[in-house]
Amino acid sequence: MASSEGVLVAGAPEDPPRPRRTRRRLPRRRLLLVLAVLVLLVLVLFAGGSWYYSGQIGSEALAADHRVDPARYDLVVDAVDGESVVLRRTGEVPADDPLDSGDTYGLVWPGGAGVLSGQPVREIGGAVHRDLRTTTGSRPGHGTPARLEVNVWTDPKAAYGVDYQDVTFPCAGGQCPAWYVPGRPSTWWIAVHGKGATRAEPLRAMQVAVDDRISVLDIGYRNDPDAPADPSGRYGYGATEWRDLDAAVTFAVDHGAQEVVLFGSSMGGAIVASFLEHSAQARLVTGVVLDSPALDLKATVEYGASRRRLPVIGTGLPDVLTHTAEWLATERYDLDWDAVDYLPGDWVRMPVLLFHGTDDDTVPIATSDELYEAHPNLVREVRVRDAGHVQSWNVDPAGYHEALNDFLSCIVSSNPSLSCLESP
Repeated sequence: MASSEGVLVAGAPEDPPRPRRTRRRLPRRRLLLVLAVLVLLVLVLFAGGSWYYSGQIGSEALAADHRVDPARYDLVVDAVDGESVVLRRTGEVPADDPLDSGDTYGLVWPGGAGVLSGQPVREIGGAVHRDLRTTTGSRPGHGTPARLEVNVWTDPKAAYGVDYQDVTFPCAGGQCPAWYVPGRPSTWWIAVHGKGATRAEPLRAMQVAVDDRISVLDIGYRNDPDAPADPSGRYGYGATEWRDLDAAVTFAVDHGAQEVVLFGSSMGGAIVASFLEHSAQARLVTGVVLDSPALDLKATVEYGASRRRLPVIGTGLPDVLTHTAEWLATERYDLDWDAVDYLPGDWVRMPVLLFHGTDDDTVPIATSDELYEAHPNLVREVRVRDAGHVQSWNVDPAGYHEALNDFLSCIVSSNPSLSCLESP
């Protein structure tokens, strides 16, 4: 068949079709596999992180450590002149060196101890000049190693020059130790220190009771190095230790106590709260003094988690990881979080004086705020600016003493009233 331009004639060959250009796509199956691997990896990392942090809860918050760390001296005496001392760091200087703070600390050296106070003067070369009052032993000389102690004193004699007795009372299937400072037998001050601390911790709050001739019992409890271990091997944050405080109150009653004032610092505050929740002898308590009390273990754990940083990326722990770790801790350690939550504080049936530092990096001050807000007619809260954990006295000894003196003067009178809680 003939053809003309632009007309296809039958029988003429056709042009071959052009091949279609196709995009190379990742097969769907491979994409799903990659996604599954990524999800699995995230789950493994999440589960591993939760398990690890639940272990940290166990080892750092719950496990009772009966070891006594050896003394470590990180200061050296450059000079001593009259009632002052010049101290120098032997290693790296901390970012917030307490030597520069002007706070009151104990200073301990081989063969002696004293109280460090006064405004600091940093000298050329990095040494710091502070006031020093020797309380035990001989004064340090040039080159003597030394260290700071938040607890300031080692026993009631060193603190206030009073005689005391080493006594024991039944606890945890054995005997717990206590320091007993005799006073008038009808009124007793019973002090409970925090986790991992010693009976030296409550000494800072003891002066008013000693001056007023109130009988003082500064107790140890289960899991202290010099006391019986709890069969669980763990701290109970009051759930178990309140029975030891109950036994201490019985000791006081057997020696004439008719009214009791309780002091608790850190976990000692939880022990006091648990005693007031559970003990029939709570009716004897006419007042409570708390210092940085650990009134909600879960809130304390979550506060600590918020201050941690994940490795490499440097962010804080996600809330979901913290909550999962708490659930795992419940299963791993038979931990009842509700049993160690003493807020909002149904046990508050008497006046409470509450100290808490604004720079506490262990127990959130928000828990003390919550106790005050729930019981404004019974709780007086003293927030101490710049004070760390159980360091309100160190920052402001005079203010601490004044608040405590006003409080005790009221609650041990014949007609205690809400005036015990009025701010100065």
